[in-house]
Amino acid sequence: MKTKAFTLIELLVVIAIIAILMAILMPALRLAKQQAATGVCLANTKNLALGWYMYMTDNDGRIMSSEDNAVEQNGRFVGWIGVPRDSQGNLLSISQTNPAVTDDDEKRGIKAGVLYPYVRNPDVYHCPADNMRKSIYDTTGVFVTYSVPMCLYGAVRSSHARYNTQIKRFDEITRPATRYVFVETAETRNWNSSHHFVIGAPEYTGIPDEWGWWGPMAVNHGDSSVLGFCDGHSEVRKWRDRFTIERVDKLIRQGVTVYGIEYPPDNQKLDITYMAEGWPYRH
Repeated sequence: MKTKAFTLIELLVVIAIIAILMAILMPALRLAKQQAATGVCLANTKNLALGWYMYMTDNDGRIMSSEDNAVEQNGRFVGWIGVPRDSQGNLLSISQTNPAVTDDDEKRGIKAGVLYPYVRNPDVYHCPADNMRKSIYDTTGVFVTYSVPMCLYGAVRSSHARYNTQIKRFDEITRPATRYVFVETAETRNWNSSHHFVIGAPEYTGIPDEWGWWGPMAVNHGDSSVLGFCDGHSEVRKWRDRFTIERVDKLIRQGVTVYGIEYPPDNQKLDITYMAEGWPYRH
């Protein structure tokens, strides 16, 4: 009995059809994956913000510190997150290279923070779309995605120069629904995302009504980032200015490590204005 087989032309047509279908489906699959990661990141920042809020209610309105080594004058540790630790509990250096800082080391730092009793899953501190950052010291991945604004009790000692230009209690925050507490960061040091986020605010620069970028903010969701707010909600911010996107590209992909204050041109200030309006500390 004679068996009918595919001709070469028929096989090529089938291959061409498959290639066309893949070209159509791949962007859709990438978009679906990005949307899924954004959903997880929204849930993460919401849980972290709610945990931050619950800590405040348990501590008579006092907020936790944005620093990882925050020890008050009475000896009480109040850092939202802790310094990475090795398996023996030893604190690791900010420029640790040998041995390299691992995800487990960073997770032990997470567990040392005062936020951890309220958000007890270390994976919540990491966005699944945050997969590009490598430590400038040991080239390992940087695990912690989120940072807390430095103005949220970053200086815990009354002798600190910035002690009186920050938020120390929740009732000092005006319009909590508009002030962010968790920001995705592009920090490339294995220091649990350098624990705080900072922009060029007037209280730091001494320049009234002028705001600039400082800390390395991340853009993990296409041209957008996720922020968690002081009232416990989170939202996606789509960035409008090319300057914002290019700055992140420079910090992450080009390996620039000196961040400093950068002021966007006058025609690209929509994003820094948004961040300025959400900065918790107000003069």
